[in-house]
Amino acid sequence: MAPNVSRRDFVKAALLAPLLPSVLAACRRADRGPVVNFFNWSNYIGKDTLPNFTKETGIAVRYDLFADEEEMFAKLRAGASGYDLIVVGDYLIPRFRALNMIDPVPPGVLKNQGNLAPDFRHTPYDPDEATVPYLWGTTGIAYNRKTLRVKPTSWWDLWDPKYKDRLSMLDNVRDCVALAMQLLNIPQTTRAPDDFKKVRDLLVRQKPLVKMYSSTSYLNSLVAGEIDLAMTWSGDLFQAAKDNPDLDYCLPKEGTYMWVDCLALMRGSRHRQNALRLIDYLLEPQVAADNANFVRYASPNKKAWPLADPILRRDPRVYPPPKEMAELKMHHVLDSEQTELWNKTWADVKVA
Repeated sequence: MAPNVSRRDFVKAALLAPLLPSVLAACRRADRGPVVNFFNWSNYIGKDTLPNFTKETGIAVRYDLFADEEEMFAKLRAGASGYDLIVVGDYLIPRFRALNMIDPVPPGVLKNQGNLAPDFRHTPYDPDEATVPYLWGTTGIAYNRKTLRVKPTSWWDLWDPKYKDRLSMLDNVRDCVALAMQLLNIPQTTRAPDDFKKVRDLLVRQKPLVKMYSSTSYLNSLVAGEIDLAMTWSGDLFQAAKDNPDLDYCLPKEGTYMWVDCLALMRGSRHRQNALRLIDYLLEPQVAADNANFVRYASPNKKAWPLADPILRRDPRVYPPPKEMAELKMHHVLDSEQTELWNKTWADVKVA
């Protein structure tokens, strides 16, 4: 029997195929030529981007992959060293900075930083622009138009007993706990034990309906028609829809969150200037457009927008119109005590 390969793993394999020669060459030339060590999500860059960067600059790229950002954070905090550049979610940036794990990008060194749209500069999670926005998306509901008679419109649809064993939830503390708080009208900044008990109870109540908690392999199940409904990240669904055109995506009526993934310099980077050159390269309009087109997420680079795939650029599920954009929420920045409360609540749900 063939192993169960998640779509992220499939994309990772497809992505690594053209990159592998340059990555291996980088390893062999580590002490003989310029190099940069890059740690990124597994399906999160154009297939020609890094080879083209190496061809243009002579800087080889060692490319390492992660499939869960909390595990990535734990790995780096535990002392994994050698990375120069990482992709980090907006909500993690304050934690990285509080632990002195990343260095701010020096002001004025990136000639392409002005390409970023104003909404993605001086943000609440990074007011002094220590990092550089890379891609962004939303969290919503994926569904199968062919198997569902009624389109989902509400987050509460994920608690509907008629979808028992036909739905999945992201295996992600930030998204799931935030969703429960939103539905219960509990502020993300709460520290009240009763609030976290209510959050836990709501998620545990849903648990018998959930076929899987997954941020990766659930996409295979969606494509295969094994589940009909899933909490998902926007771009992942649009990638899966290439294999099953019956899949669609909605932003629930209660509202949802947008998130931004950013490029950050690791503290103690041995190849700092090379990492800065890679960041600046990724900010070039055509490069940013090619990345967004490949991974099906939105770009924060306003000069890349005219170069984007017209179908993608006109799709309101990818680039919401101004009214919907204004209604998207950002996750609150949590301190260490709040983060621990969130993590404990999610751990309690998973073992319940």
